[in-house]
Amino acid sequence: MIVDGHVHFYSVKHYCRLMSDMRRTEARQFCVLVLDQVDPNPDTFALAEGIWLKLHHPNEAFVFGGLDYTGLMGGGQAPLVPLVEQLNLLRAMGLDGFKSYSGKPNVRQKIGHALDSPVFTPMMNWLEATRFPLLWHVNDPPEFWDKNTVPIWAKEKGWWYEADTPSHAQIDREIRAVFARHPNLNLILPHFFFLSDRLDEAAKLLETYPGFCLDLAPGVEMLHNFTKNWPAARDFFIAFADRIIFGTDIGLCDHCSSPDRGVMVRKFLETDDVFPVPDDPAMTPDERPDLHGLGLPPTVTKQIFSENFYRIVGRRGPRPIQEDLARRTLQSLAEQARSDDRRQMLQS
Repeated sequence: MIVDGHVHFYSVKHYCRLMSDMRRTEARQFCVLVLDQVDPNPDTFALAEGIWLKLHHPNEAFVFGGLDYTGLMGGGQAPLVPLVEQLNLLRAMGLDGFKSYSGKPNVRQKIGHALDSPVFTPMMNWLEATRFPLLWHVNDPPEFWDKNTVPIWAKEKGWWYEADTPSHAQIDREIRAVFARHPNLNLILPHFFFLSDRLDEAAKLLETYPGFCLDLAPGVEMLHNFTKNWPAARDFFIAFADRIIFGTDIGLCDHCSSPDRGVMVRKFLETDDVFPVPDDPAMTPDERPDLHGLGLPPTVTKQIFSENFYRIVGRRGPRPIQEDLARRTLQSLAEQARSDDRRQMLQS
């Protein structure tokens, strides 16, 4: 069984493409991650799409919902709907966890509150007490703070950070304070927590916090770092086989990702092959040397492909959707929608 623990679904128009990519990866189940609402336009909040997909695929689609930070943006002191109240709604609807984007540097800048701010303490306490799964994007690779070092694919999109964006070091200090205060979070840190070039730090993190896991959604630099440090990387994956979760980031950027993205990650884990990076808008046109697969034992890949994710969510299938509550939530989101097309989709 393969569970893709990190995919995105921003629009129903991409439904057929998403399902095709899952079949190509041979993922029987998948987890859709809804990004937090940090844009004034409510049409950018894809919680509705996640609910829609869960209603249509109750046995295949796990969904981690996002939160609406309206009211906190720019350092405001009160969300329009309290964060704990929103989390209670996600859980009551039958969603499977919470995806937070608040640690991505530009989002951290928009929200205007440090990750360890007291404004988030009730939410963090709730997450620890309930063990509701949290997948939290925190930081980015250090090269994204310099226009001259950011990858070409990101530079073409204007994706680098200016001097007024919180620094890599600042965000790291903030999240380390959160970890120290809330060590019992049921936490997944995606993109290997951007520690693929610092395996000793990754090992220390996992040893310090037994409830934390890392996911493998690329950032293709991650796979290149593992290739460069192949023996140590393979040893790490075997030693921490119960702490790593398969993910691809399929669906990112309005589903621009390559159909071979999931195949690439699988091949890297399962084979000892040397192979090229597929053509993918978030991986090329940068110069990319070949990857060298880790050739992990089946006992290890079984844990990474499904068992670790199942342990985090506490079950082997998605939580049952509470259809009446889900449809009322969709209706509420439809009433907030600005565009007629989106309103009609949410009411369909």
